[in-house]
Amino acid sequence: MNLHIKATNLELIPRLDDYIRKRAQSLEKLIPKEDTSADLYVEVARTTEHHKSGDVFRAEFNLHIAGKNIFTTFEGADIYAAIDLAKDEAVQVLRSHRGKQESRFRRAARRIKEMMRYPFSR
Repeated sequence: MNLHIKATNLELIPRLDDYIRKRAQSLEKLIPKEDTSADLYVEVARTTEHHKSGDVFRAEFNLHIAGKNIFTTFEGADIYAAIDLAKDEAVQVLRSHRGKQESRFRRAARRIKEMMRYPFSR
């Protein structure tokens, strides 16, 4: 998986970069090994320059895999919390997509097996 990190109105310090890379590894585990074209675009930003409290930080995860685009964004008072929430939402959507694909495959395999077992019943 190719990882692209962008910081807007914020300095990307090494500690924040490492934190994002560790969170991206949990997404990488859910992507099929044969999909080498997977791209993850992460943008962390400070939404405003003059506000000091409230939802000031934003984290966006934009994942492109074969046949699916997943986009999640969260705002929060803490940049690390916003990153965690955006990552968790992306994991949830990716697991749901993966589960749907597996169930579709199993349903098709079941029908083929049934057709092989009883070829002239219909």
